[in-house]
Amino acid sequence: MSRVAAIDGDALRRWLDATDFSGIVHVVGDDDEAPITLTRGLSDRAVGVPIHPGTRFGVASTTKMLTGLTIARLVDRGVLRYEDRLADLVGADLRPHDLDPRVSLHHLLTHTSGVADYFDEAGDAPFEALWEEVPATRIRGPRDLLPLLRDRPRVAEPGATVQYNDGAYVLLGIAIEEVTGRPYPDVVRSEVFDPLGMTSSGFWALDAIEPDVAVGYLPPDPARGLAWRSNVYAIPAMGQPDGGAQCTAADLVRALDGLAGRGAAGAAFLTPATRARVLSRLAEDPMGPAAWGYGVKHVGEGASARSGHSGDDPGFSARAWVYRETGERVVVLSNVTDGAGGATRRVDALLAGERH
Repeated sequence: MSRVAAIDGDALRRWLDATDFSGIVHVVGDDDEAPITLTRGLSDRAVGVPIHPGTRFGVASTTKMLTGLTIARLVDRGVLRYEDRLADLVGADLRPHDLDPRVSLHHLLTHTSGVADYFDEAGDAPFEALWEEVPATRIRGPRDLLPLLRDRPRVAEPGATVQYNDGAYVLLGIAIEEVTGRPYPDVVRSEVFDPLGMTSSGFWALDAIEPDVAVGYLPPDPARGLAWRSNVYAIPAMGQPDGGAQCTAADLVRALDGLAGRGAAGAAFLTPATRARVLSRLAEDPMGPAAWGYGVKHVGEGASARSGHSGDDPGFSARAWVYRETGERVVVLSNVTDGAGGATRRVDALLAGERH
């Protein structure tokens, strides 16, 4: 019996009910076995629309994997090289004033660029505080985030240390636009979504009228007298290269198949040499037992060793992993802040054979 077939779906659903999970859990094993797909909660609490397998969720920083795959495709076609320096790809008006000229796409992709981030992940300020400086409603493309980056001094030499960096991926998105002459979302569609059959994924603004896009929710904060709220004022108006694409769980499995080379579309998606480079452990994370490839994070050990990406924004939470030894793809998406982590850990424990 496969590891997926051994999971008690009813027991997992009861666990999701007990934790008040809102989202989707999608676990895919071998191609000839049925996946486990469990949905729970509401995609729109105001009108009571239930979440279903075709619901599209904001995937937060899991978008970085899509950015990495886009660049990998451009590398395969000779449009870019990982060794290309950012200063050679974009003009001085589209990069930080204190950019070290040695910073390359390799450094930006592996969080080793040393450029200053526009948000301090380790700080106490909430993410939504950013939009007091630049209104979130103005963030419609990667260049709109430049005011948050341009004047910040570098924090390290290129390659000296690993420091998770949203701003680095904003700069990658600007580089993609400059070398292709097209908007970042259009390039992701032509290079990633279309070749992999991710027909339900895209970058829709929060004020767009688009069906089956979940509303993101911030849980109540009694200390501040706040009830449930949507995240409309907490995240950029439109997803960017560092976070905010909207995807179904099934489409993210297709992205993982492109990453790992599974199936006909996945095998043809990247050349073997580029795929091997993307999936390499290129930068060890000093904060824990993890490493970075090109837009890919590697976590876990043994049968739990997996590659992909996670993401957490106000109102959305995402996990997308392919297990390296056994091949399962696990996608957990939630439209509640921090909602995907616990369910993902539960699935990992069940795949490892735990029953309680």
